[in-house]
Amino acid sequence: MVVKAKRTGRPRKTSKRQDKQLKAICLENQKSTTKQMKHKWEEAGANVCDRTVRNRLKDMGFQYRKAKRKPSLTPKHKRTRLQWAKERQSWTVDDWMKVIFSDESRICIGQGDDAGTFVWCRSSEIYEEACLKKTTKFPQSLMIWGCMSGKGTGEMTVVNSSINAQVYIDILDNDNASCHRAKTVKAFLGERHIQSIICTHYFCS
Repeated sequence: MVVKAKRTGRPRKTSKRQDKQLKAICLENQKSTTKQMKHKWEEAGANVCDRTVRNRLKDMGFQYRKAKRKPSLTPKHKRTRLQWAKERQSWTVDDWMKVIFSDESRICIGQGDDAGTFVWCRSSEIYEEACLKKTTKFPQSLMIWGCMSGKGTGEMTVVNSSINAQVYIDILDNDNASCHRAKTVKAFLGERHIQSIICTHYFCS
């Protein structure tokens, strides 16, 4: 006869059913802290400490990571980006060598990046909606403009005012803001035989 011997060490504090409860609590809000999940788990009947919560989540493949940043996109933004990419999916390297990519970026002077948002997620989930920290463009601060192409980078320009049609012309900026589609800008580009392929905020012509 084969008899299961008594195990040494501490007995497991939670059952498989309770572990499933913790997983559901975690997936309900993956930005919850260990203490917050412990509190909810205890409400469901578990008697655990913070370390047990962390250990069970790690056993399930979850890790406490800093949430990836991603711009907030509306359905319209997503459709526009997808359409833009499909229209150029057959372009060759020579086609792209003729393109100048440009964008502006704001720098928060005197403000470092915050500590960030941490989230419990598995390796395959780092770009899932529930695991992202949404960002918006842009905070009030100093604006820097730059461009690049297949031939190298252009000069960096400090923009000391809001981007409008005239400033756009002065630095040949090309984002997707309404000021960048102004008639004066189109005329300026047309006079120089420059074709604009404006798409979305993070791709430029």
